[in-house]
Amino acid sequence: MVSTQYMNPSRSSLSLFLAAILLLSGCAGIRETSCEQFKELRQEIDYTTQYRLLESDTVARRFKPLPKGAVAVVRQYKMDVNTPEIKPCNHLKIQKEIYLLRKNDKNLVLEEIREFYTDDGILIATKSEFVGDQMLTSGYYAGSTPLPIPEKAPPGKYRIVSKLVMKRKNTTRVTVLARASASFKVIARN
Repeated sequence: MVSTQYMNPSRSSLSLFLAAILLLSGCAGIRETSCEQFKELRQEIDYTTQYRLLESDTVARRFKPLPKGAVAVVRQYKMDVNTPEIKPCNHLKIQKEIYLLRKNDKNLVLEEIREFYTDDGILIATKSEFVGDQMLTSGYYAGSTPLPIPEKAPPGKYRIVSKLVMKRKNTTRVTVLARASASFKVIARN
């Protein structure tokens, strides 16, 4: 014999109502990380971009091949952030997509340069990192980078500009392969 239990509609409505009250009052809500916890967490996080190869041959059919004589070319470079607004003492996640065509050349160095600007165009920070060891073949790559928003970050709009550049080992001549940007807003912490 199979027993079926039916929930009393008034009981489920009451449970849902109580859960909503607790959530709105903050008793059962998601707690915001304190700035002290954020500082501790920052010591454990790797702030380098982690790229992974998603596809190589399938996506290649949509793009033109590597031009004759070229060492590398980027056919697509997109960047976005996981939220348009963020409070200090949190991490913004920068997400990137790149379709790279490249030759198998050990002297090729790929570097990503991220520049951070205020809304009025003032450069406030720059970060460079070598990414060629993660992009050894042609293909479609996706990557993400956590960006710490410090406690003293003033509220306002910000823009991140990322450039993927190439150069040869032991040279200073740099070629910009692609550029992408994304914006976000820092809002006051309550």
